[in-house]
Amino acid sequence: MTEQHKSRTAASRRWRLLAFLLAFTLIVAACGGDDDDDAGGDDPSVSGEAPAASDDNDMADGDMADGDMADDDAGASDDDSVDTAADSGVAAVSDCGTLDYLGWEGYDTFFGANEAVLADLGIEFNSAYIGSGNDIVQRFASGGGGGLDLLSWTTADHRSSRSVEGMLSPITVEEVPNLALLSEPFANDSWGHFLDENGDWLAIPFSFAPLGITYDSSKVSPTSYADLLDDDYTGLLGVPDVPSLHLQSAAGALGYSADDVTPDQLNEIIEYMRPLFAQARTISPSFGDIIGLLASGEIVAAYGGYPGLGAFTENPDIVTVFPEEQTTGYIEVYSIPAEADKRECALAFINAMLDPEVNAAINEAFAQATPITDSVPLMSEANAALYPYEDLDSFLAANPMSAMPDGSNGTITMGDFIEAYGTLLAGG
Repeated sequence: MTEQHKSRTAASRRWRLLAFLLAFTLIVAACGGDDDDDAGGDDPSVSGEAPAASDDNDMADGDMADGDMADDDAGASDDDSVDTAADSGVAAVSDCGTLDYLGWEGYDTFFGANEAVLADLGIEFNSAYIGSGNDIVQRFASGGGGGLDLLSWTTADHRSSRSVEGMLSPITVEEVPNLALLSEPFANDSWGHFLDENGDWLAIPFSFAPLGITYDSSKVSPTSYADLLDDDYTGLLGVPDVPSLHLQSAAGALGYSADDVTPDQLNEIIEYMRPLFAQARTISPSFGDIIGLLASGEIVAAYGGYPGLGAFTENPDIVTVFPEEQTTGYIEVYSIPAEADKRECALAFINAMLDPEVNAAINEAFAQATPITDSVPLMSEANAALYPYEDLDSFLAANPMSAMPDGSNGTITMGDFIEAYGTLLAGG
């Protein structure tokens, strides 16, 4: 990792994490925030408006709905300006100009963590941010996806995205050489989230995080979800208001896949969740609220946490354990629309984000995990210790990444789960 990356101050990392956690609450909520059965499921919170675009973006969030992206900067180059002669075998471009981006906030620039890479590629972003993965699917389903060059989403959305014919452009290994650096479960698409029927890539992973129990190790020491039912946690458990996270976690704990939950299994999942929710001090509206409760000592543990929460509290006693029961997690990916104007530039950007040094830096910025094996030794010891890199293949085999059910083949829809979840919250 470069000295520039190593020298980032603790304060700047805290602000990056805060910004991400606010967005992450929407991400995890977005996985189940839309109960429109036709749209399909998303990744992990209930609902929420997309975060406002930052001042240096050319287009605010509200402009997204019109389907009109701002025109490229005058200096933007066409695809035939691509220079593929790169020193390291990584496709390079020069003076790409502006890429029109639609996706999660932060995954365009990583709050400055990839600033040097963007400068080298000559890329700037015209960004619009989403509050739900369904924002992307609905945009394309309504015919408003023209002009977009790059998408970021969470693979919990993969079924709904594939339901829109011609939405995504297949990507070959030759077009993104750094795909060869992915660790085995990601390279082999172990969960069926990335590849099309021809073996080409529709979604390329660059970051992930398994879910678990975040807790104050000076007070408690859970190893399983069942431990959270002990008296030590009564009224001291934090539960985020994130429906899809609960669907994924509870289904995994019962040995089911959230992708294929049946109506009978849904009843089991709700009954599994009921005593856990009864332990809660509060149902927190955001992960920021969970962090505050952990930091103040008002709760001793959070169900459905992930390691970045502890990193933000700056309390070394706040850690995350992946429970003995099967758990799950989320994977962040890039895709390219089938009608992207600057496909080659988008390919170069994605390839650069898989470079080991760059990928280490961007996942440091978010306290998330890298799917690039060669990135692990380039990360700080503190970040590397957050995730089970020492036996990652076995961990992911035992704790597979899941998606949201879409009602096909007798499964429930996310609307079904949202209805049952709402009844549970209401005490029913």
